[in-house]
This record gives sequence, structure tokens and C-alpha cells, in this order.
Amino acid sequence: MKKTLFALLFSAALCASANHTGVIQESMSSGGYTYMKVKDGKNSYWIAMTQRDVKIGDRINYTEQGWMKNFHSKTLKRTFESILFAGNVEESKVKVQIQQFQTNKQSQYKEKDTLSIAELFANRDKYVGKVVTVKGKVTKTSSGIMKLNWLHIQDGSNFENMNDLVFTSTQEVPAVGTVIYAKGTVVKDKDFGYGYFYPLIIQNTSFRE
Repeated sequence: MKKTLFALLFSAALCASANHTGVIQESMSSGGYTYMKVKDGKNSYWIAMTQRDVKIGDRINYTEQGWMKNFHSKTLKRTFESILFAGNVEESKVKVQIQQFQTNKQSQYKEKDTLSIAELFANRDKYVGKVVTVKGKVTKTSSGIMKLNWLHIQDGSNFENMNDLVFTSTQEVPAVGTVIYAKGTVVKDKDFGYGYFYPLIIQNTSFRE
């Protein structure tokens, strides 16, 4: 079933102004995600985060990544009228670090034929559908999810606190900490279903050191 994207309110992921603290009122987990109804000040709404152990009454910190309207979860067999896909914020020490981020479009690994992660986030409309190369350090990998291998790359650049880019590939992923060239196609607002939504992602990626 197709999902209807409505006015995607993507604000800077991990942006200090988009940090929230909510009290969990309901929760359920499915498809690798935990769906929680939270009370944030006077407002109550649903958020989705990667699966975790929580209970009603817990206080949770999170950051905005993207809002969706009429989102249907196949695994839960439920449609959420409105839901916020959220990222992780840990304790106050991390929050201080986040607040200190400043836009920096220059990658420490920049070469003539590569783009920085900040450049891609800042100009994602321009690069949609184009094949680009990024040089950076692998910070996280996951294999065999939806028949794809996934990895996160950072390169020292940052655009409004967006400094981490996800790549998917059928190629075996390199080890965390490896500096690589990653070449693939830019896709914007990609919805894989099951709660996997990415405002910007690089697909059909090949890697080399």
C-alpha cells in the first residue's frame, strides 16, 4: 500500500532547537522500531524510534528527523494520523555538544571529485538522481536488512547539525573506522516502509578504500 507523504517538516536532525523531552503514555514495538505516544509539554503525539525497551511513564529525549501524515505500519496493521520519526539524544553532556555544532561544509577528506556530506544535505534538491562520490569514515554498519547492507559515513562536515549520511549497497560493507570512497545515487525522502524513512540517502553504492 502506498503511503501519502504530507508536508514533510524535515528540520535539522540533531538540531538543538529540535530537541524534545516527552513522557511515554503508550508504546509498542514492531519491525525494528518502537512507536511511542508521548506527552511533550501540553501536546501529545506519536513518535517512532529504533527499537528499545521502554515503559509507560519513562521520560525520553529525542530529536526531530521528519513528520509524516497517514503513515501506515504494515507490521502493526495500523495507520498513524501523524507521527514524528525521531533520533536519539542522550544525556545533557551530549546536548551541550549538539548545541556547539556549527555549519561547516568542508570535509576533512575533501578531494577534487568528491562532495562533502554537508554539501549534499544543503543542496539535496540539486543532486537528486545524480551519482556522487563521498569520502569519509564509516561510523556504523548493518547487514542483511531488507536484502541490503547499510552504513553511516561522516567526514567532519556539518550542515545545520546534519553530519551523518546513510548509504545502502549489496556490496559487503567495510569495517567501522575505515576511511572509504562511497559512490552511489542520491535519493531524497526515501520511504522503505516499516518505519524506515530517510530525508536523504545514497543508494546502489559501491565502496573502495
